[in-house]
Amino acid sequence: MIKTIKILILFIFPLTGYTQTWDLVWSDEFDSNVVDQSKWTHEIGTGSQNNMWGWGNGELQYYQPQNSIVSNGTLKIIVQQEPQGLVDSWNNTYYYSSSRISTKNNFNFKYGKVEARIKTLDGEGFWPAFWLLPKNGQWPCDGEIDIMEQWGRDTPTDETTGAAHIGSCANSYSNFQNFQTFSSSNYSSNFHIYSIIWEEDYIAWYVDGNKVFQVTPASFPTIPNQHSWPFNSNNWYIILNLAIDNNGPNSNSAFPNNIEVDYVRVYESNGVLGCTDPTALNYDQNANIDNSTCEYNVTFNIDMNNVGFNFTTPEVNGTFNNWCGNCWPMTDADSDNIWSTTVVLTEGEYKFKYSVDNWSVQENLDPLDFCTISNFGYTDRKLVVFENMNICPEWNECTPVCSPTNLDEIINNNYESIIVNDFLMLDENFNEISIFNTSGKKVVELENVFESKIDLSNLNKGVYFLQGKNKINNRTIKILKI
Repeated sequence: MIKTIKILILFIFPLTGYTQTWDLVWSDEFDSNVVDQSKWTHEIGTGSQNNMWGWGNGELQYYQPQNSIVSNGTLKIIVQQEPQGLVDSWNNTYYYSSSRISTKNNFNFKYGKVEARIKTLDGEGFWPAFWLLPKNGQWPCDGEIDIMEQWGRDTPTDETTGAAHIGSCANSYSNFQNFQTFSSSNYSSNFHIYSIIWEEDYIAWYVDGNKVFQVTPASFPTIPNQHSWPFNSNNWYIILNLAIDNNGPNSNSAFPNNIEVDYVRVYESNGVLGCTDPTALNYDQNANIDNSTCEYNVTFNIDMNNVGFNFTTPEVNGTFNNWCGNCWPMTDADSDNIWSTTVVLTEGEYKFKYSVDNWSVQENLDPLDFCTISNFGYTDRKLVVFENMNICPEWNECTPVCSPTNLDEIINNNYESIIVNDFLMLDENFNEISIFNTSGKKVVELENVFESKIDLSNLNKGVYFLQGKNKINNRTIKILKI
């Protein structure tokens, strides 16, 4: 907290998660009526006692034990105003209070799965965090792992972040790799599960069981020449806190306010971690615990027949190559003006877009289209890698222009669309029903369906196409499973 056959469609829905089993080694379910002092220690004050101003970030709150309570099965960390002010050891007065608790003196560990189920809050200035520090470590050279951080604002909290920090201990700043992932709803309106899987030379982040980010030593360009990877050393402890950032709240920020924590749990692996998908390039037949490291061939294609400018070479840029410009150039082997390149990507979520000639022109994407995501004024394509994939949109468009099967007749602009959860209700009789995923793979096949409820609960979230046939009518439906 210290500061992919040719393609198809890209989605904003995470399609994979982890399903492995683990041994629980530590937890707090918050099922008593007090903070368990055998598990947690309160950190008090403003950091001045450690020669830090505002805990090293210029934070505006004074931490005190009475701002954390346990009731009705959850921990509440409460932020409130202090009209009379609270004075720290440097005689500075603070007009907000909150709580920060850690397992530093009670439980320290290295590697495993760490998760918490948390309901956050809205409001400018509020800064909740769930993170790890090494015991007796120095910052930043000994590292920091932020599992969840959120910065409140006037609008609903639809963004959550995490990070891994490294650096040199002669510096007061860190070199870090981080992510932002967005929700169509509000992270503060309900509980969400924030977690990491951490092992040697590897950390992956998950939100509600969906992998959103990962780092390895190769993620940091300063390793090994300038910095070291600190996450294989030391034992680490957990911190939960609710801060007020140095910009402070505004008149819309409600006080008192709080975050709620349903549980915090730490697991250790009880088998061999690795890629358990036989279709992946790095499938490990010995692995019995999937750690979301599967690698897949992803073929990027782009149809340039509709562009109105001159260019030499299209390229792919994204979070997978640090938006590098012309380092991933594309080729047009058959001179049909559909350009391609194939790369290996690790499963997970990515953002990308197409450009030409080292960013001389880039796509201008519609932020409301189904394959895009927008933040900080930028609109990019969203990619979730979970299998060998092929991607082939037109420039600036989301709808694919090629398919590996007979889906040309399915993917067009004339289908009806419906949103479903686990069941699809049909009001028509069909002799045959086929449901395809966006790679053209048939995932459901049924015969003699009579006004039935079709169970789709075992399908991942995302977009599918249903093709129903009977003696009178053929019907195509685009399904959005949420």
